Amino acid sequence: MPPPLPHDQTVEIKARCRNLARARKLIRGWGAKLLGRETQTDTFYRVPSGRLKLRVSSAEQLLIGYQRPDQAGPKHCVVDLCPTEHPELLDAVLTARLGVRIIVHKDRERWLLGNVKFHLDRVERLGEFIEIEILGKRGADPVESLRTVCESYMDKLGIRQADLIDCAYADMLEELKDSG
Repeated sequence: MPPPLPHDQTVEIKARCRNLARARKLIRGWGAKLLGRETQTDTFYRVPSGRLKLRVSSAEQLLIGYQRPDQAGPKHCVVDLCPTEHPELLDAVLTARLGVRIIVHKDRERWLLGNVKFHLDRVERLGEFIEIEILGKRGADPVESLRTVCESYMDKLGIRQADLIDCAYADMLEELKDSG
């Protein structure tokens, strides 16, 4: 019998970033560790609720299922991760059974400071973004505590309400596709 899927939770934001170099300098100055720079391809599949994507990069190949509200500002997200050694085979099965919703290509810098992940993203066709994820364990870390930490880093980075994104990159790309 395979091990159970790891369960996790985050409080996170996604925002347009006017100056990735400034954000990088601040994050580095706080003592964050650069985990890597990579190109990621996220294939989103059609599912009845939440989101399901297969992430392929030089650092990881993961099936990621998650549920989070589409709202601007810090939002609670429940995540299930499943590493895979055969992303191409998994993609073939998921594509045949569920269908592909959309594919997102991005260049990402990943930084870690304690239980805080910072992602500096350049997303094909969309532009530059920053994500802040406060990592927690379900049942152990109160969501409000994670939210407070997230809001603190938003302030330190100068993220304005107008910069916040209320949806996934996949949703933004679909909106572009539908409008043009």
